[in-house]
Amino acid sequence: MIDQVASRHTDRTQNHPRILAAIETINTKIPALDPLRVTVGDEIQAVYETLGDALRASHHIRANLFGEVELRFGIGLGDVEVIDAERGIQDGSAWWRARAAIEEIEQLAAEPGTAGLRTGIRDERSEANPLTVATARLVDTQLFRLRPGAREALRSLLAGLDNQTAAKLAGITPSANSQRIINNDLRTLAEAIETLGQLP
Repeated sequence: MIDQVASRHTDRTQNHPRILAAIETINTKIPALDPLRVTVGDEIQAVYETLGDALRASHHIRANLFGEVELRFGIGLGDVEVIDAERGIQDGSAWWRARAAIEEIEQLAAEPGTAGLRTGIRDERSEANPLTVATARLVDTQLFRLRPGAREALRSLLAGLDNQTAAKLAGITPSANSQRIINNDLRTLAEAIETLGQLP
């Protein structure tokens, strides 16, 4: 479950096409049981087979929209029940937990010192790793602190682009792009994001 941060204060007519383009990109990259789609009130929903796939999708859509749209994520693990297939209406414990997760992270982000938190996770499985939530929050905090140039370099890293191609897209020299990566420890951050994306 995804919603826009401070959506009432943003230009929805400008943001909507950007969100749709990002959704299309992510849906072609990351397989889903029910692909990303916009629902009522500009909320975005999807169903993934694993927690890792859900986290990977959340990080990639966020990277695609860096500097344009700020998003908040609620990930709930559980059952999904189709109420109305024609209208795409679903229910179940996964959705209740996703809603609780997104509300929790919104409250936490309103507190001093945690403004950068964007990803809420509710995983009540017996095999759930307690480090997952902490790692996701550390990644959120690091992403929040990055300047636009560093975010652009990270987006290229996550897309698997080589330094030359990333620099060309950014309109800078390969040396300058390398410095962005080194000065912001972006390889470590990208590795953490990719590791979260491999969770079962």
